[in-house]
Amino acid sequence: MSVFSKWFGKKTATGDVPVSDAKPVFAPNTRIPYHSDLIDGLKRDHQQLGVIFAGLVSAVGAGKSKEAKAALDDFEALLYDHLLKEKTSFYIYLRGIFSRDEETLELVNHFSREMDGIQREVVKFLKKYKASTLSPEALREMNDELGDLGKALTDRIQREESQLYPLYMPPPPADE
Repeated sequence: MSVFSKWFGKKTATGDVPVSDAKPVFAPNTRIPYHSDLIDGLKRDHQQLGVIFAGLVSAVGAGKSKEAKAALDDFEALLYDHLLKEKTSFYIYLRGIFSRDEETLELVNHFSREMDGIQREVVKFLKKYKASTLSPEALREMNDELGDLGKALTDRIQREESQLYPLYMPPPPADE
């Protein structure tokens, strides 16, 4: 079992504060509403990405190009959906909430820039192998790359869930 798939098997509690979704509450200076279930959903995405990634590792290791291609497609679709949710519903929201807290805003922006770099590498990986016929040689090459990719994603997700996701909270009352 890869490090990546071991991480995704873990379930963690969220520090989400329930807020009624009936009347949206927006981050200051944004039209991005707080969603009480956003963090749980992002964590579920992480777990599902881990399951798909483990399936990809297994298919590649067994030399099963058809299954590897399907896993690449599934991973790509869920990853893009996840990244879009993070960029729009999470990062923009946090920037609004912490617009007056320079240190926290710097942390949020650091994580965002770091994710942009990781995203570029993952997209290159996906493009390379989705365009490939996944010959036995290509599968061996992909197998060599999957270990490093899994470690990078696992590290990122662990830090994201432990350091960044706890910052997501309802906005303070307007008079603060």
